[in-house]
Amino acid sequence: MRRLLTDSRGFCGLVRKDATGGAAGTRQRGSQSIPGRSGENGDRLQARSSPLKGRFSTSWVAYGPGWPRYGARMAAERVEFEVGDRVVKISNPDRVYFSERGETKLDLARYYLSVADGIVNALYHRPCMLHRFPDGVDGEKVHQKRLPAGAPPWIETVRVHFPRFNRDADELCVNHPADVIWAVQMSTVEFHPWNSRRDDTESPDEWRIDLDPMPLATYADVRRVSVIAQEVLAELGAVGFPKTSGGKGLHIYVRISPTHGFADVRRAAWAFAREVERRSDGMVDLTWWRKDRDPGSIFVDYNQNARDHTIASAYSVRGTPAGIVSAPVRWDEIANAEPADFTIATMPARFADLGDLHADIDENVYQLDELLEWAERDERDSQERPADADS
Repeated sequence: MRRLLTDSRGFCGLVRKDATGGAAGTRQRGSQSIPGRSGENGDRLQARSSPLKGRFSTSWVAYGPGWPRYGARMAAERVEFEVGDRVVKISNPDRVYFSERGETKLDLARYYLSVADGIVNALYHRPCMLHRFPDGVDGEKVHQKRLPAGAPPWIETVRVHFPRFNRDADELCVNHPADVIWAVQMSTVEFHPWNSRRDDTESPDEWRIDLDPMPLATYADVRRVSVIAQEVLAELGAVGFPKTSGGKGLHIYVRISPTHGFADVRRAAWAFAREVERRSDGMVDLTWWRKDRDPGSIFVDYNQNARDHTIASAYSVRGTPAGIVSAPVRWDEIANAEPADFTIATMPARFADLGDLHADIDENVYQLDELLEWAERDERDSQERPADADS
């Protein structure tokens, strides 16, 4: 039997059992070309967890008579993934999801396995909306709040209430890599979690800074504003964890104590945005209505901290033909990195080399008291308040 081994360092190689039961073969770096035939029904991927740093430090083993190289086509109708003690069946594994390079549904599942620690850390115990693409990202997108039907018994949910409609929804609540792979089976490409957790969904523990460029602004403009944002965060004593948005913007996450409601977190985010605007020499425009903003400006979107507003998580793939990823980056990378550098083709090797760049976010909790004082000052001195979240 042949099997393709991919270890936790990102190495892979073709291994063939010899007559004595030993393994013979070569090892190559990352997702380089690997000899192998198309898979057959019943091929299986197995994840072996080890108790290293992070919730899930894993190595993944692909079993079958032959395993194709990354991105190759398969004749299989179904592939089974063993993730710890759980099994997830992937149907239509050869369906093309990302048309630019031809990556498939199977490639998407393998990507999420390669960043398992990171994606679980980003989604852990948060209500999560799913963006599903049943026919690949060139087809229709489905925004899914409620957990899709047919979930295995080990999938967990969290119930959230939507006052505007007086309805409840049981949303996916990730606590294991298998949950993510099952969502992929249900055609999920993007994961959009709340900034609160299931223990208290009304008390956010994550402040999200969204640097959103207007139509005529460039990513270079986003970079310039990110320098100001980093400067203000440092003065506050807050540690920001940046990531590309997977589009044209940049997100910065700050872990906060879950002692305030959404309204106060949003007010604090507004006060921060106003300070960045004051220092930006016109690069930032906080005008509420998009049509009224300077088209060459950056909007520091404090409204992403409103209740039930979600953005793509760290390590989430975006619904683009190139399979671009919302990728954690170091502050010193922002000046040169481009959002398109981070895709499902490039991220596995990067993650193997760097690990989860947001792994320490829970160890850097910031208290919002000073920002709330800023908000009170601005409301008093300028007679302005943040616009209504639903306006």
